[in-house]
Amino acid sequence: MKITFIGAGNVVQQLALALKRSRHTVQEICNRNETTGKPLAKKIGASYINDISKVKDADIIIIAVKDDAIAEVVKNLPALKNSLVVHTSGATDIAVLKKKFINFGVLWQVQTIKAKTKVDFKKVPFVIEANNPSSEKKLMQFACSLSGKVYVFNSLQRRVLHLGAVWSNNFVNHLYFLAEVVMKKHHLPFDLFESLILSTAENGIKNPKASQTGPAKRNDIKTMKEHLKLLPDKNYRELYKIISKSIFESYPHKP
Repeated sequence: MKITFIGAGNVVQQLALALKRSRHTVQEICNRNETTGKPLAKKIGASYINDISKVKDADIIIIAVKDDAIAEVVKNLPALKNSLVVHTSGATDIAVLKKKFINFGVLWQVQTIKAKTKVDFKKVPFVIEANNPSSEKKLMQFACSLSGKVYVFNSLQRRVLHLGAVWSNNFVNHLYFLAEVVMKKHHLPFDLFESLILSTAENGIKNPKASQTGPAKRNDIKTMKEHLKLLPDKNYRELYKIISKSIFESYPHKP
């Protein structure tokens, strides 16, 4: 298939290379910033343009920009009657494309993508949505050429999945950061937790409720009080209390 990208950020940097390996043709890279767009286009043998009004029809046009920029991109794109136009947002409704295009959809990778981190898309789940059966079939074929895990969900289901991703990815990563701050404050190595973090993730995927351990679950009040004394400020203590309370209330306890 002939593919055009709007944007040249982390997702496009990785996905464009994956498409080249999958024998698709990246036709154009459209990006306002020449510094990122032009080198990528050259690397994969695509044309580079910075004027969105000059984007040509392709089999699939992929809008891969920040969520709050999607509507503006849609407004400035040509009508592109012969293209399937999709965005890559987990949280944005498919309806943002409805007024402008005949065939439209969503292609969302359930994975944090960084430009310089190697990504094996065969293992990355993709969620697709399309406005009609023919577009869905086309998008499914395209997604399956990249990944062995492709799911069809509507916009509401996708928003729920996105919410789950925030809990299991963004919030968890922030807790790692907070733990690292505490370790550094006491001059202790955070990387000592590498094995613990990996095993926790592995066990959590199988059964997160059954995998829960720690003082909050067993209502070890003495240990929790000692922990609170070691935390650096009020925000840390409040968060510790909220999470501990949630853990405790998630499990039955004898009166």
